[in-house]
Amino acid sequence: SEDARPRRRSRRSEASEDDGRRRRSRRSEPEDDSKASRRRRRRGRRRPEAEPVEAAPAPAPEPARELLPLQHPDLGGQSLSVLDDILGPTAALLPDELSALDAAGCETVADLLLQVPTTHWRPAKGRAGETEPALWRGRVTTRCVRIGPVARRWELQLRTRRDELITFRWMGQAPRGWDDWAPEAELGLVGAAIETEDGELVYEAEPVGMDGRGSGLLPVYGVEGIDDERLRALMVAALHFVSGQLLDVLDEDVRSEHRLLPIEQALRDAHFPANPSGRGRTRLAFEELLLLQLGVAWRAGRGRPDRGHTHRPLHELVGQLAHQHQIELDDVQELAFSEIRRDLRAAAPMTRLLQGDVGTGKSRVALMAALVVAANGAQVAMVAPDTLSAERRFLHVEPILRSIGVNVLYVGNGPSRAQADAIRRGEVALVYGTRTLLADNLEWKRLGMVVVEERGPYGTVTPGSLRVRGPRPDLLVITRAPIPSSLAFTVFGDFDVSVLAGRGSLRVASAAFEADARPEAYARAQKAVSEGRQVFVVFPVREGQDLLSTDDALRMAGALQSDMLKGARIGVYCSDMSRDERGRVYDDFQHRRVDVLICTTFIEDAPPVANATELIVEYADLHDIVRLHRLRAHVGQARMMGHCSYVLSPDIAEEGRARVELAQSELDGFRLAEVDLQQRGARALLGDRAAEVPDLQWADPTRHRSLLLRARSEAFAIVSRDAELRDHPHLAEAVSARWGDWLGQHIQAPPKRNRTDRRRRRRRRRR
Repeated sequence: SEDARPRRRSRRSEASEDDGRRRRSRRSEPEDDSKASRRRRRRGRRRPEAEPVEAAPAPAPEPARELLPLQHPDLGGQSLSVLDDILGPTAALLPDELSALDAAGCETVADLLLQVPTTHWRPAKGRAGETEPALWRGRVTTRCVRIGPVARRWELQLRTRRDELITFRWMGQAPRGWDDWAPEAELGLVGAAIETEDGELVYEAEPVGMDGRGSGLLPVYGVEGIDDERLRALMVAALHFVSGQLLDVLDEDVRSEHRLLPIEQALRDAHFPANPSGRGRTRLAFEELLLLQLGVAWRAGRGRPDRGHTHRPLHELVGQLAHQHQIELDDVQELAFSEIRRDLRAAAPMTRLLQGDVGTGKSRVALMAALVVAANGAQVAMVAPDTLSAERRFLHVEPILRSIGVNVLYVGNGPSRAQADAIRRGEVALVYGTRTLLADNLEWKRLGMVVVEERGPYGTVTPGSLRVRGPRPDLLVITRAPIPSSLAFTVFGDFDVSVLAGRGSLRVASAAFEADARPEAYARAQKAVSEGRQVFVVFPVREGQDLLSTDDALRMAGALQSDMLKGARIGVYCSDMSRDERGRVYDDFQHRRVDVLICTTFIEDAPPVANATELIVEYADLHDIVRLHRLRAHVGQARMMGHCSYVLSPDIAEEGRARVELAQSELDGFRLAEVDLQQRGARALLGDRAAEVPDLQWADPTRHRSLLLRARSEAFAIVSRDAELRDHPHLAEAVSARWGDWLGQHIQAPPKRNRTDRRRRRRRRRR
């Protein structure tokens, strides 16, 4: 039995192996038709054999359309004649229309799309019986095309919300959007209705928006030689032409952070807005400002800063000034001072613009920054616009700084040999003078900072003009009064900007007096003197010279003392007096030994006098608006409420009267600066650099100041991360297309480095 078990196991295994072979052979060998048919009959179901069907080939995917920038030659860079295919043969552009558009600067499709509407017109809602162009809204009841022996006629009936049935007819060509106007569709059409036997009829109505579904805000362009309705039709054709092909140069992250529309949606909303919010114009204005600031930051080399001085934040001298003379900073000034200290501490040289309204303490902040630099053993050049201004600054701060151990020097138009030797040896810390301090032949021991006060023209000192041996000194520019935003971020485009916010501490009322009412103005001054207060009497300056000579001023003082200011102690302060004499007169006025000071506008930079509460501006209409604003600061910071009397010229022009009236009503220096730019123009503020003011289309620096700051911050952040704009080639192309001529050079973004190049550079560094 023991011998039999193995044999039974072997037989069982052999049988299983045979069964496996048969199953494998069935799977591997093809069955003939007879066996297959018998097997299907045994199972009780017979299936017809299906003929093999070849699978249909999958459709080839359509090639993705390449997106192009708006100004690309294959898209928006094409001439306006390409719109004829969209407009149709009956509405193609005529030679006269092309000439009118060319005169308005619209040569290409992109130029047309970037044409800024001057305003948007919203027609009144239409009513039955009205004949003026009005807006009709309602549902489509019927529409048809009637074919006549001569031409076609497109006809549509609209039932308004007042249940009025209005008929619209178009001759010659279908209105835009006709193919999408189905029955019961809501439409808006603009036109003038006429009374007929069948009811109200409107011929050649214009659809609102792009296809009749807009908000009713219609753009007005005011291009001479072509009416706005025709221009709106061309704009719709241009929008259709670029639809689906525009490349947005702003990344999605940037659009999301600043809540901006995509470019196509922005163009539609800028011309045919869905609501009055102006999101489309905001997007286009942001892009325009961003490209401008990118060009400015790239030209200034913000991604590749120069080597500068590093100044530790030492406050020994600042503390002594506060302890001995009670000269301290308020919260607004301290904020600007902290920004300057941060720049001084960095290795890269500071390039900063400090501006604010009159009375906000810009000079005090600059003096504190100069003391921090002096505490580090470096020198400071205090550059004034003229010798008189430099002299006044020096006379004011010299005794104060001498008391805390800081040596100060005044050099006027240029240093003498002894003064130049003292500067070279580093014996003086602060040097007051004019632009001669920046001359190449003047040698400094260690020039750490340059502080420039500018009155106009602005932008006279740039970082590139600081040619000194060794590290580049820090640069701080101060403006006497606020400057327009368009200049602050273009002429000073490569500067960081610190703004002393607020209106300052001006507490002043004002009144204007005709020439024959001059005694009334001096009656107020007489009353102020009798109450123990002091008075300024200011005469204008013409072409940099006093309108009143010293002899004339003395005769004027005698006449006033014997007539309208009897008993008052009167002093005279003119530019042709000697420095010692001027200093003595002003010192007498500060210490109340003089009641009335007769002077010219050169006094505007003098230190304030707390007891002076009355200011008389003679021939006020001859002063510009910013100077009037600065002059009243002399009595607007007194302990008591100050008063400014504007005495007008006998033959006053309307323009001068308007300036005086504006000065009376407006105390905000930033708004006055914008008005001054409009009235006098960029030439008066910039001189030869007037051409540097950019020609902005969509952005208004006055309205879009916050937008400009955001665009500037974004642009400088991009350049600091990507100095050559390798990772932003489309932005580099857009900057060159929009601002290349203004910048004086075009950005050529190098090709983006690949990983192999980076590895090679790493290997070189290791070696």
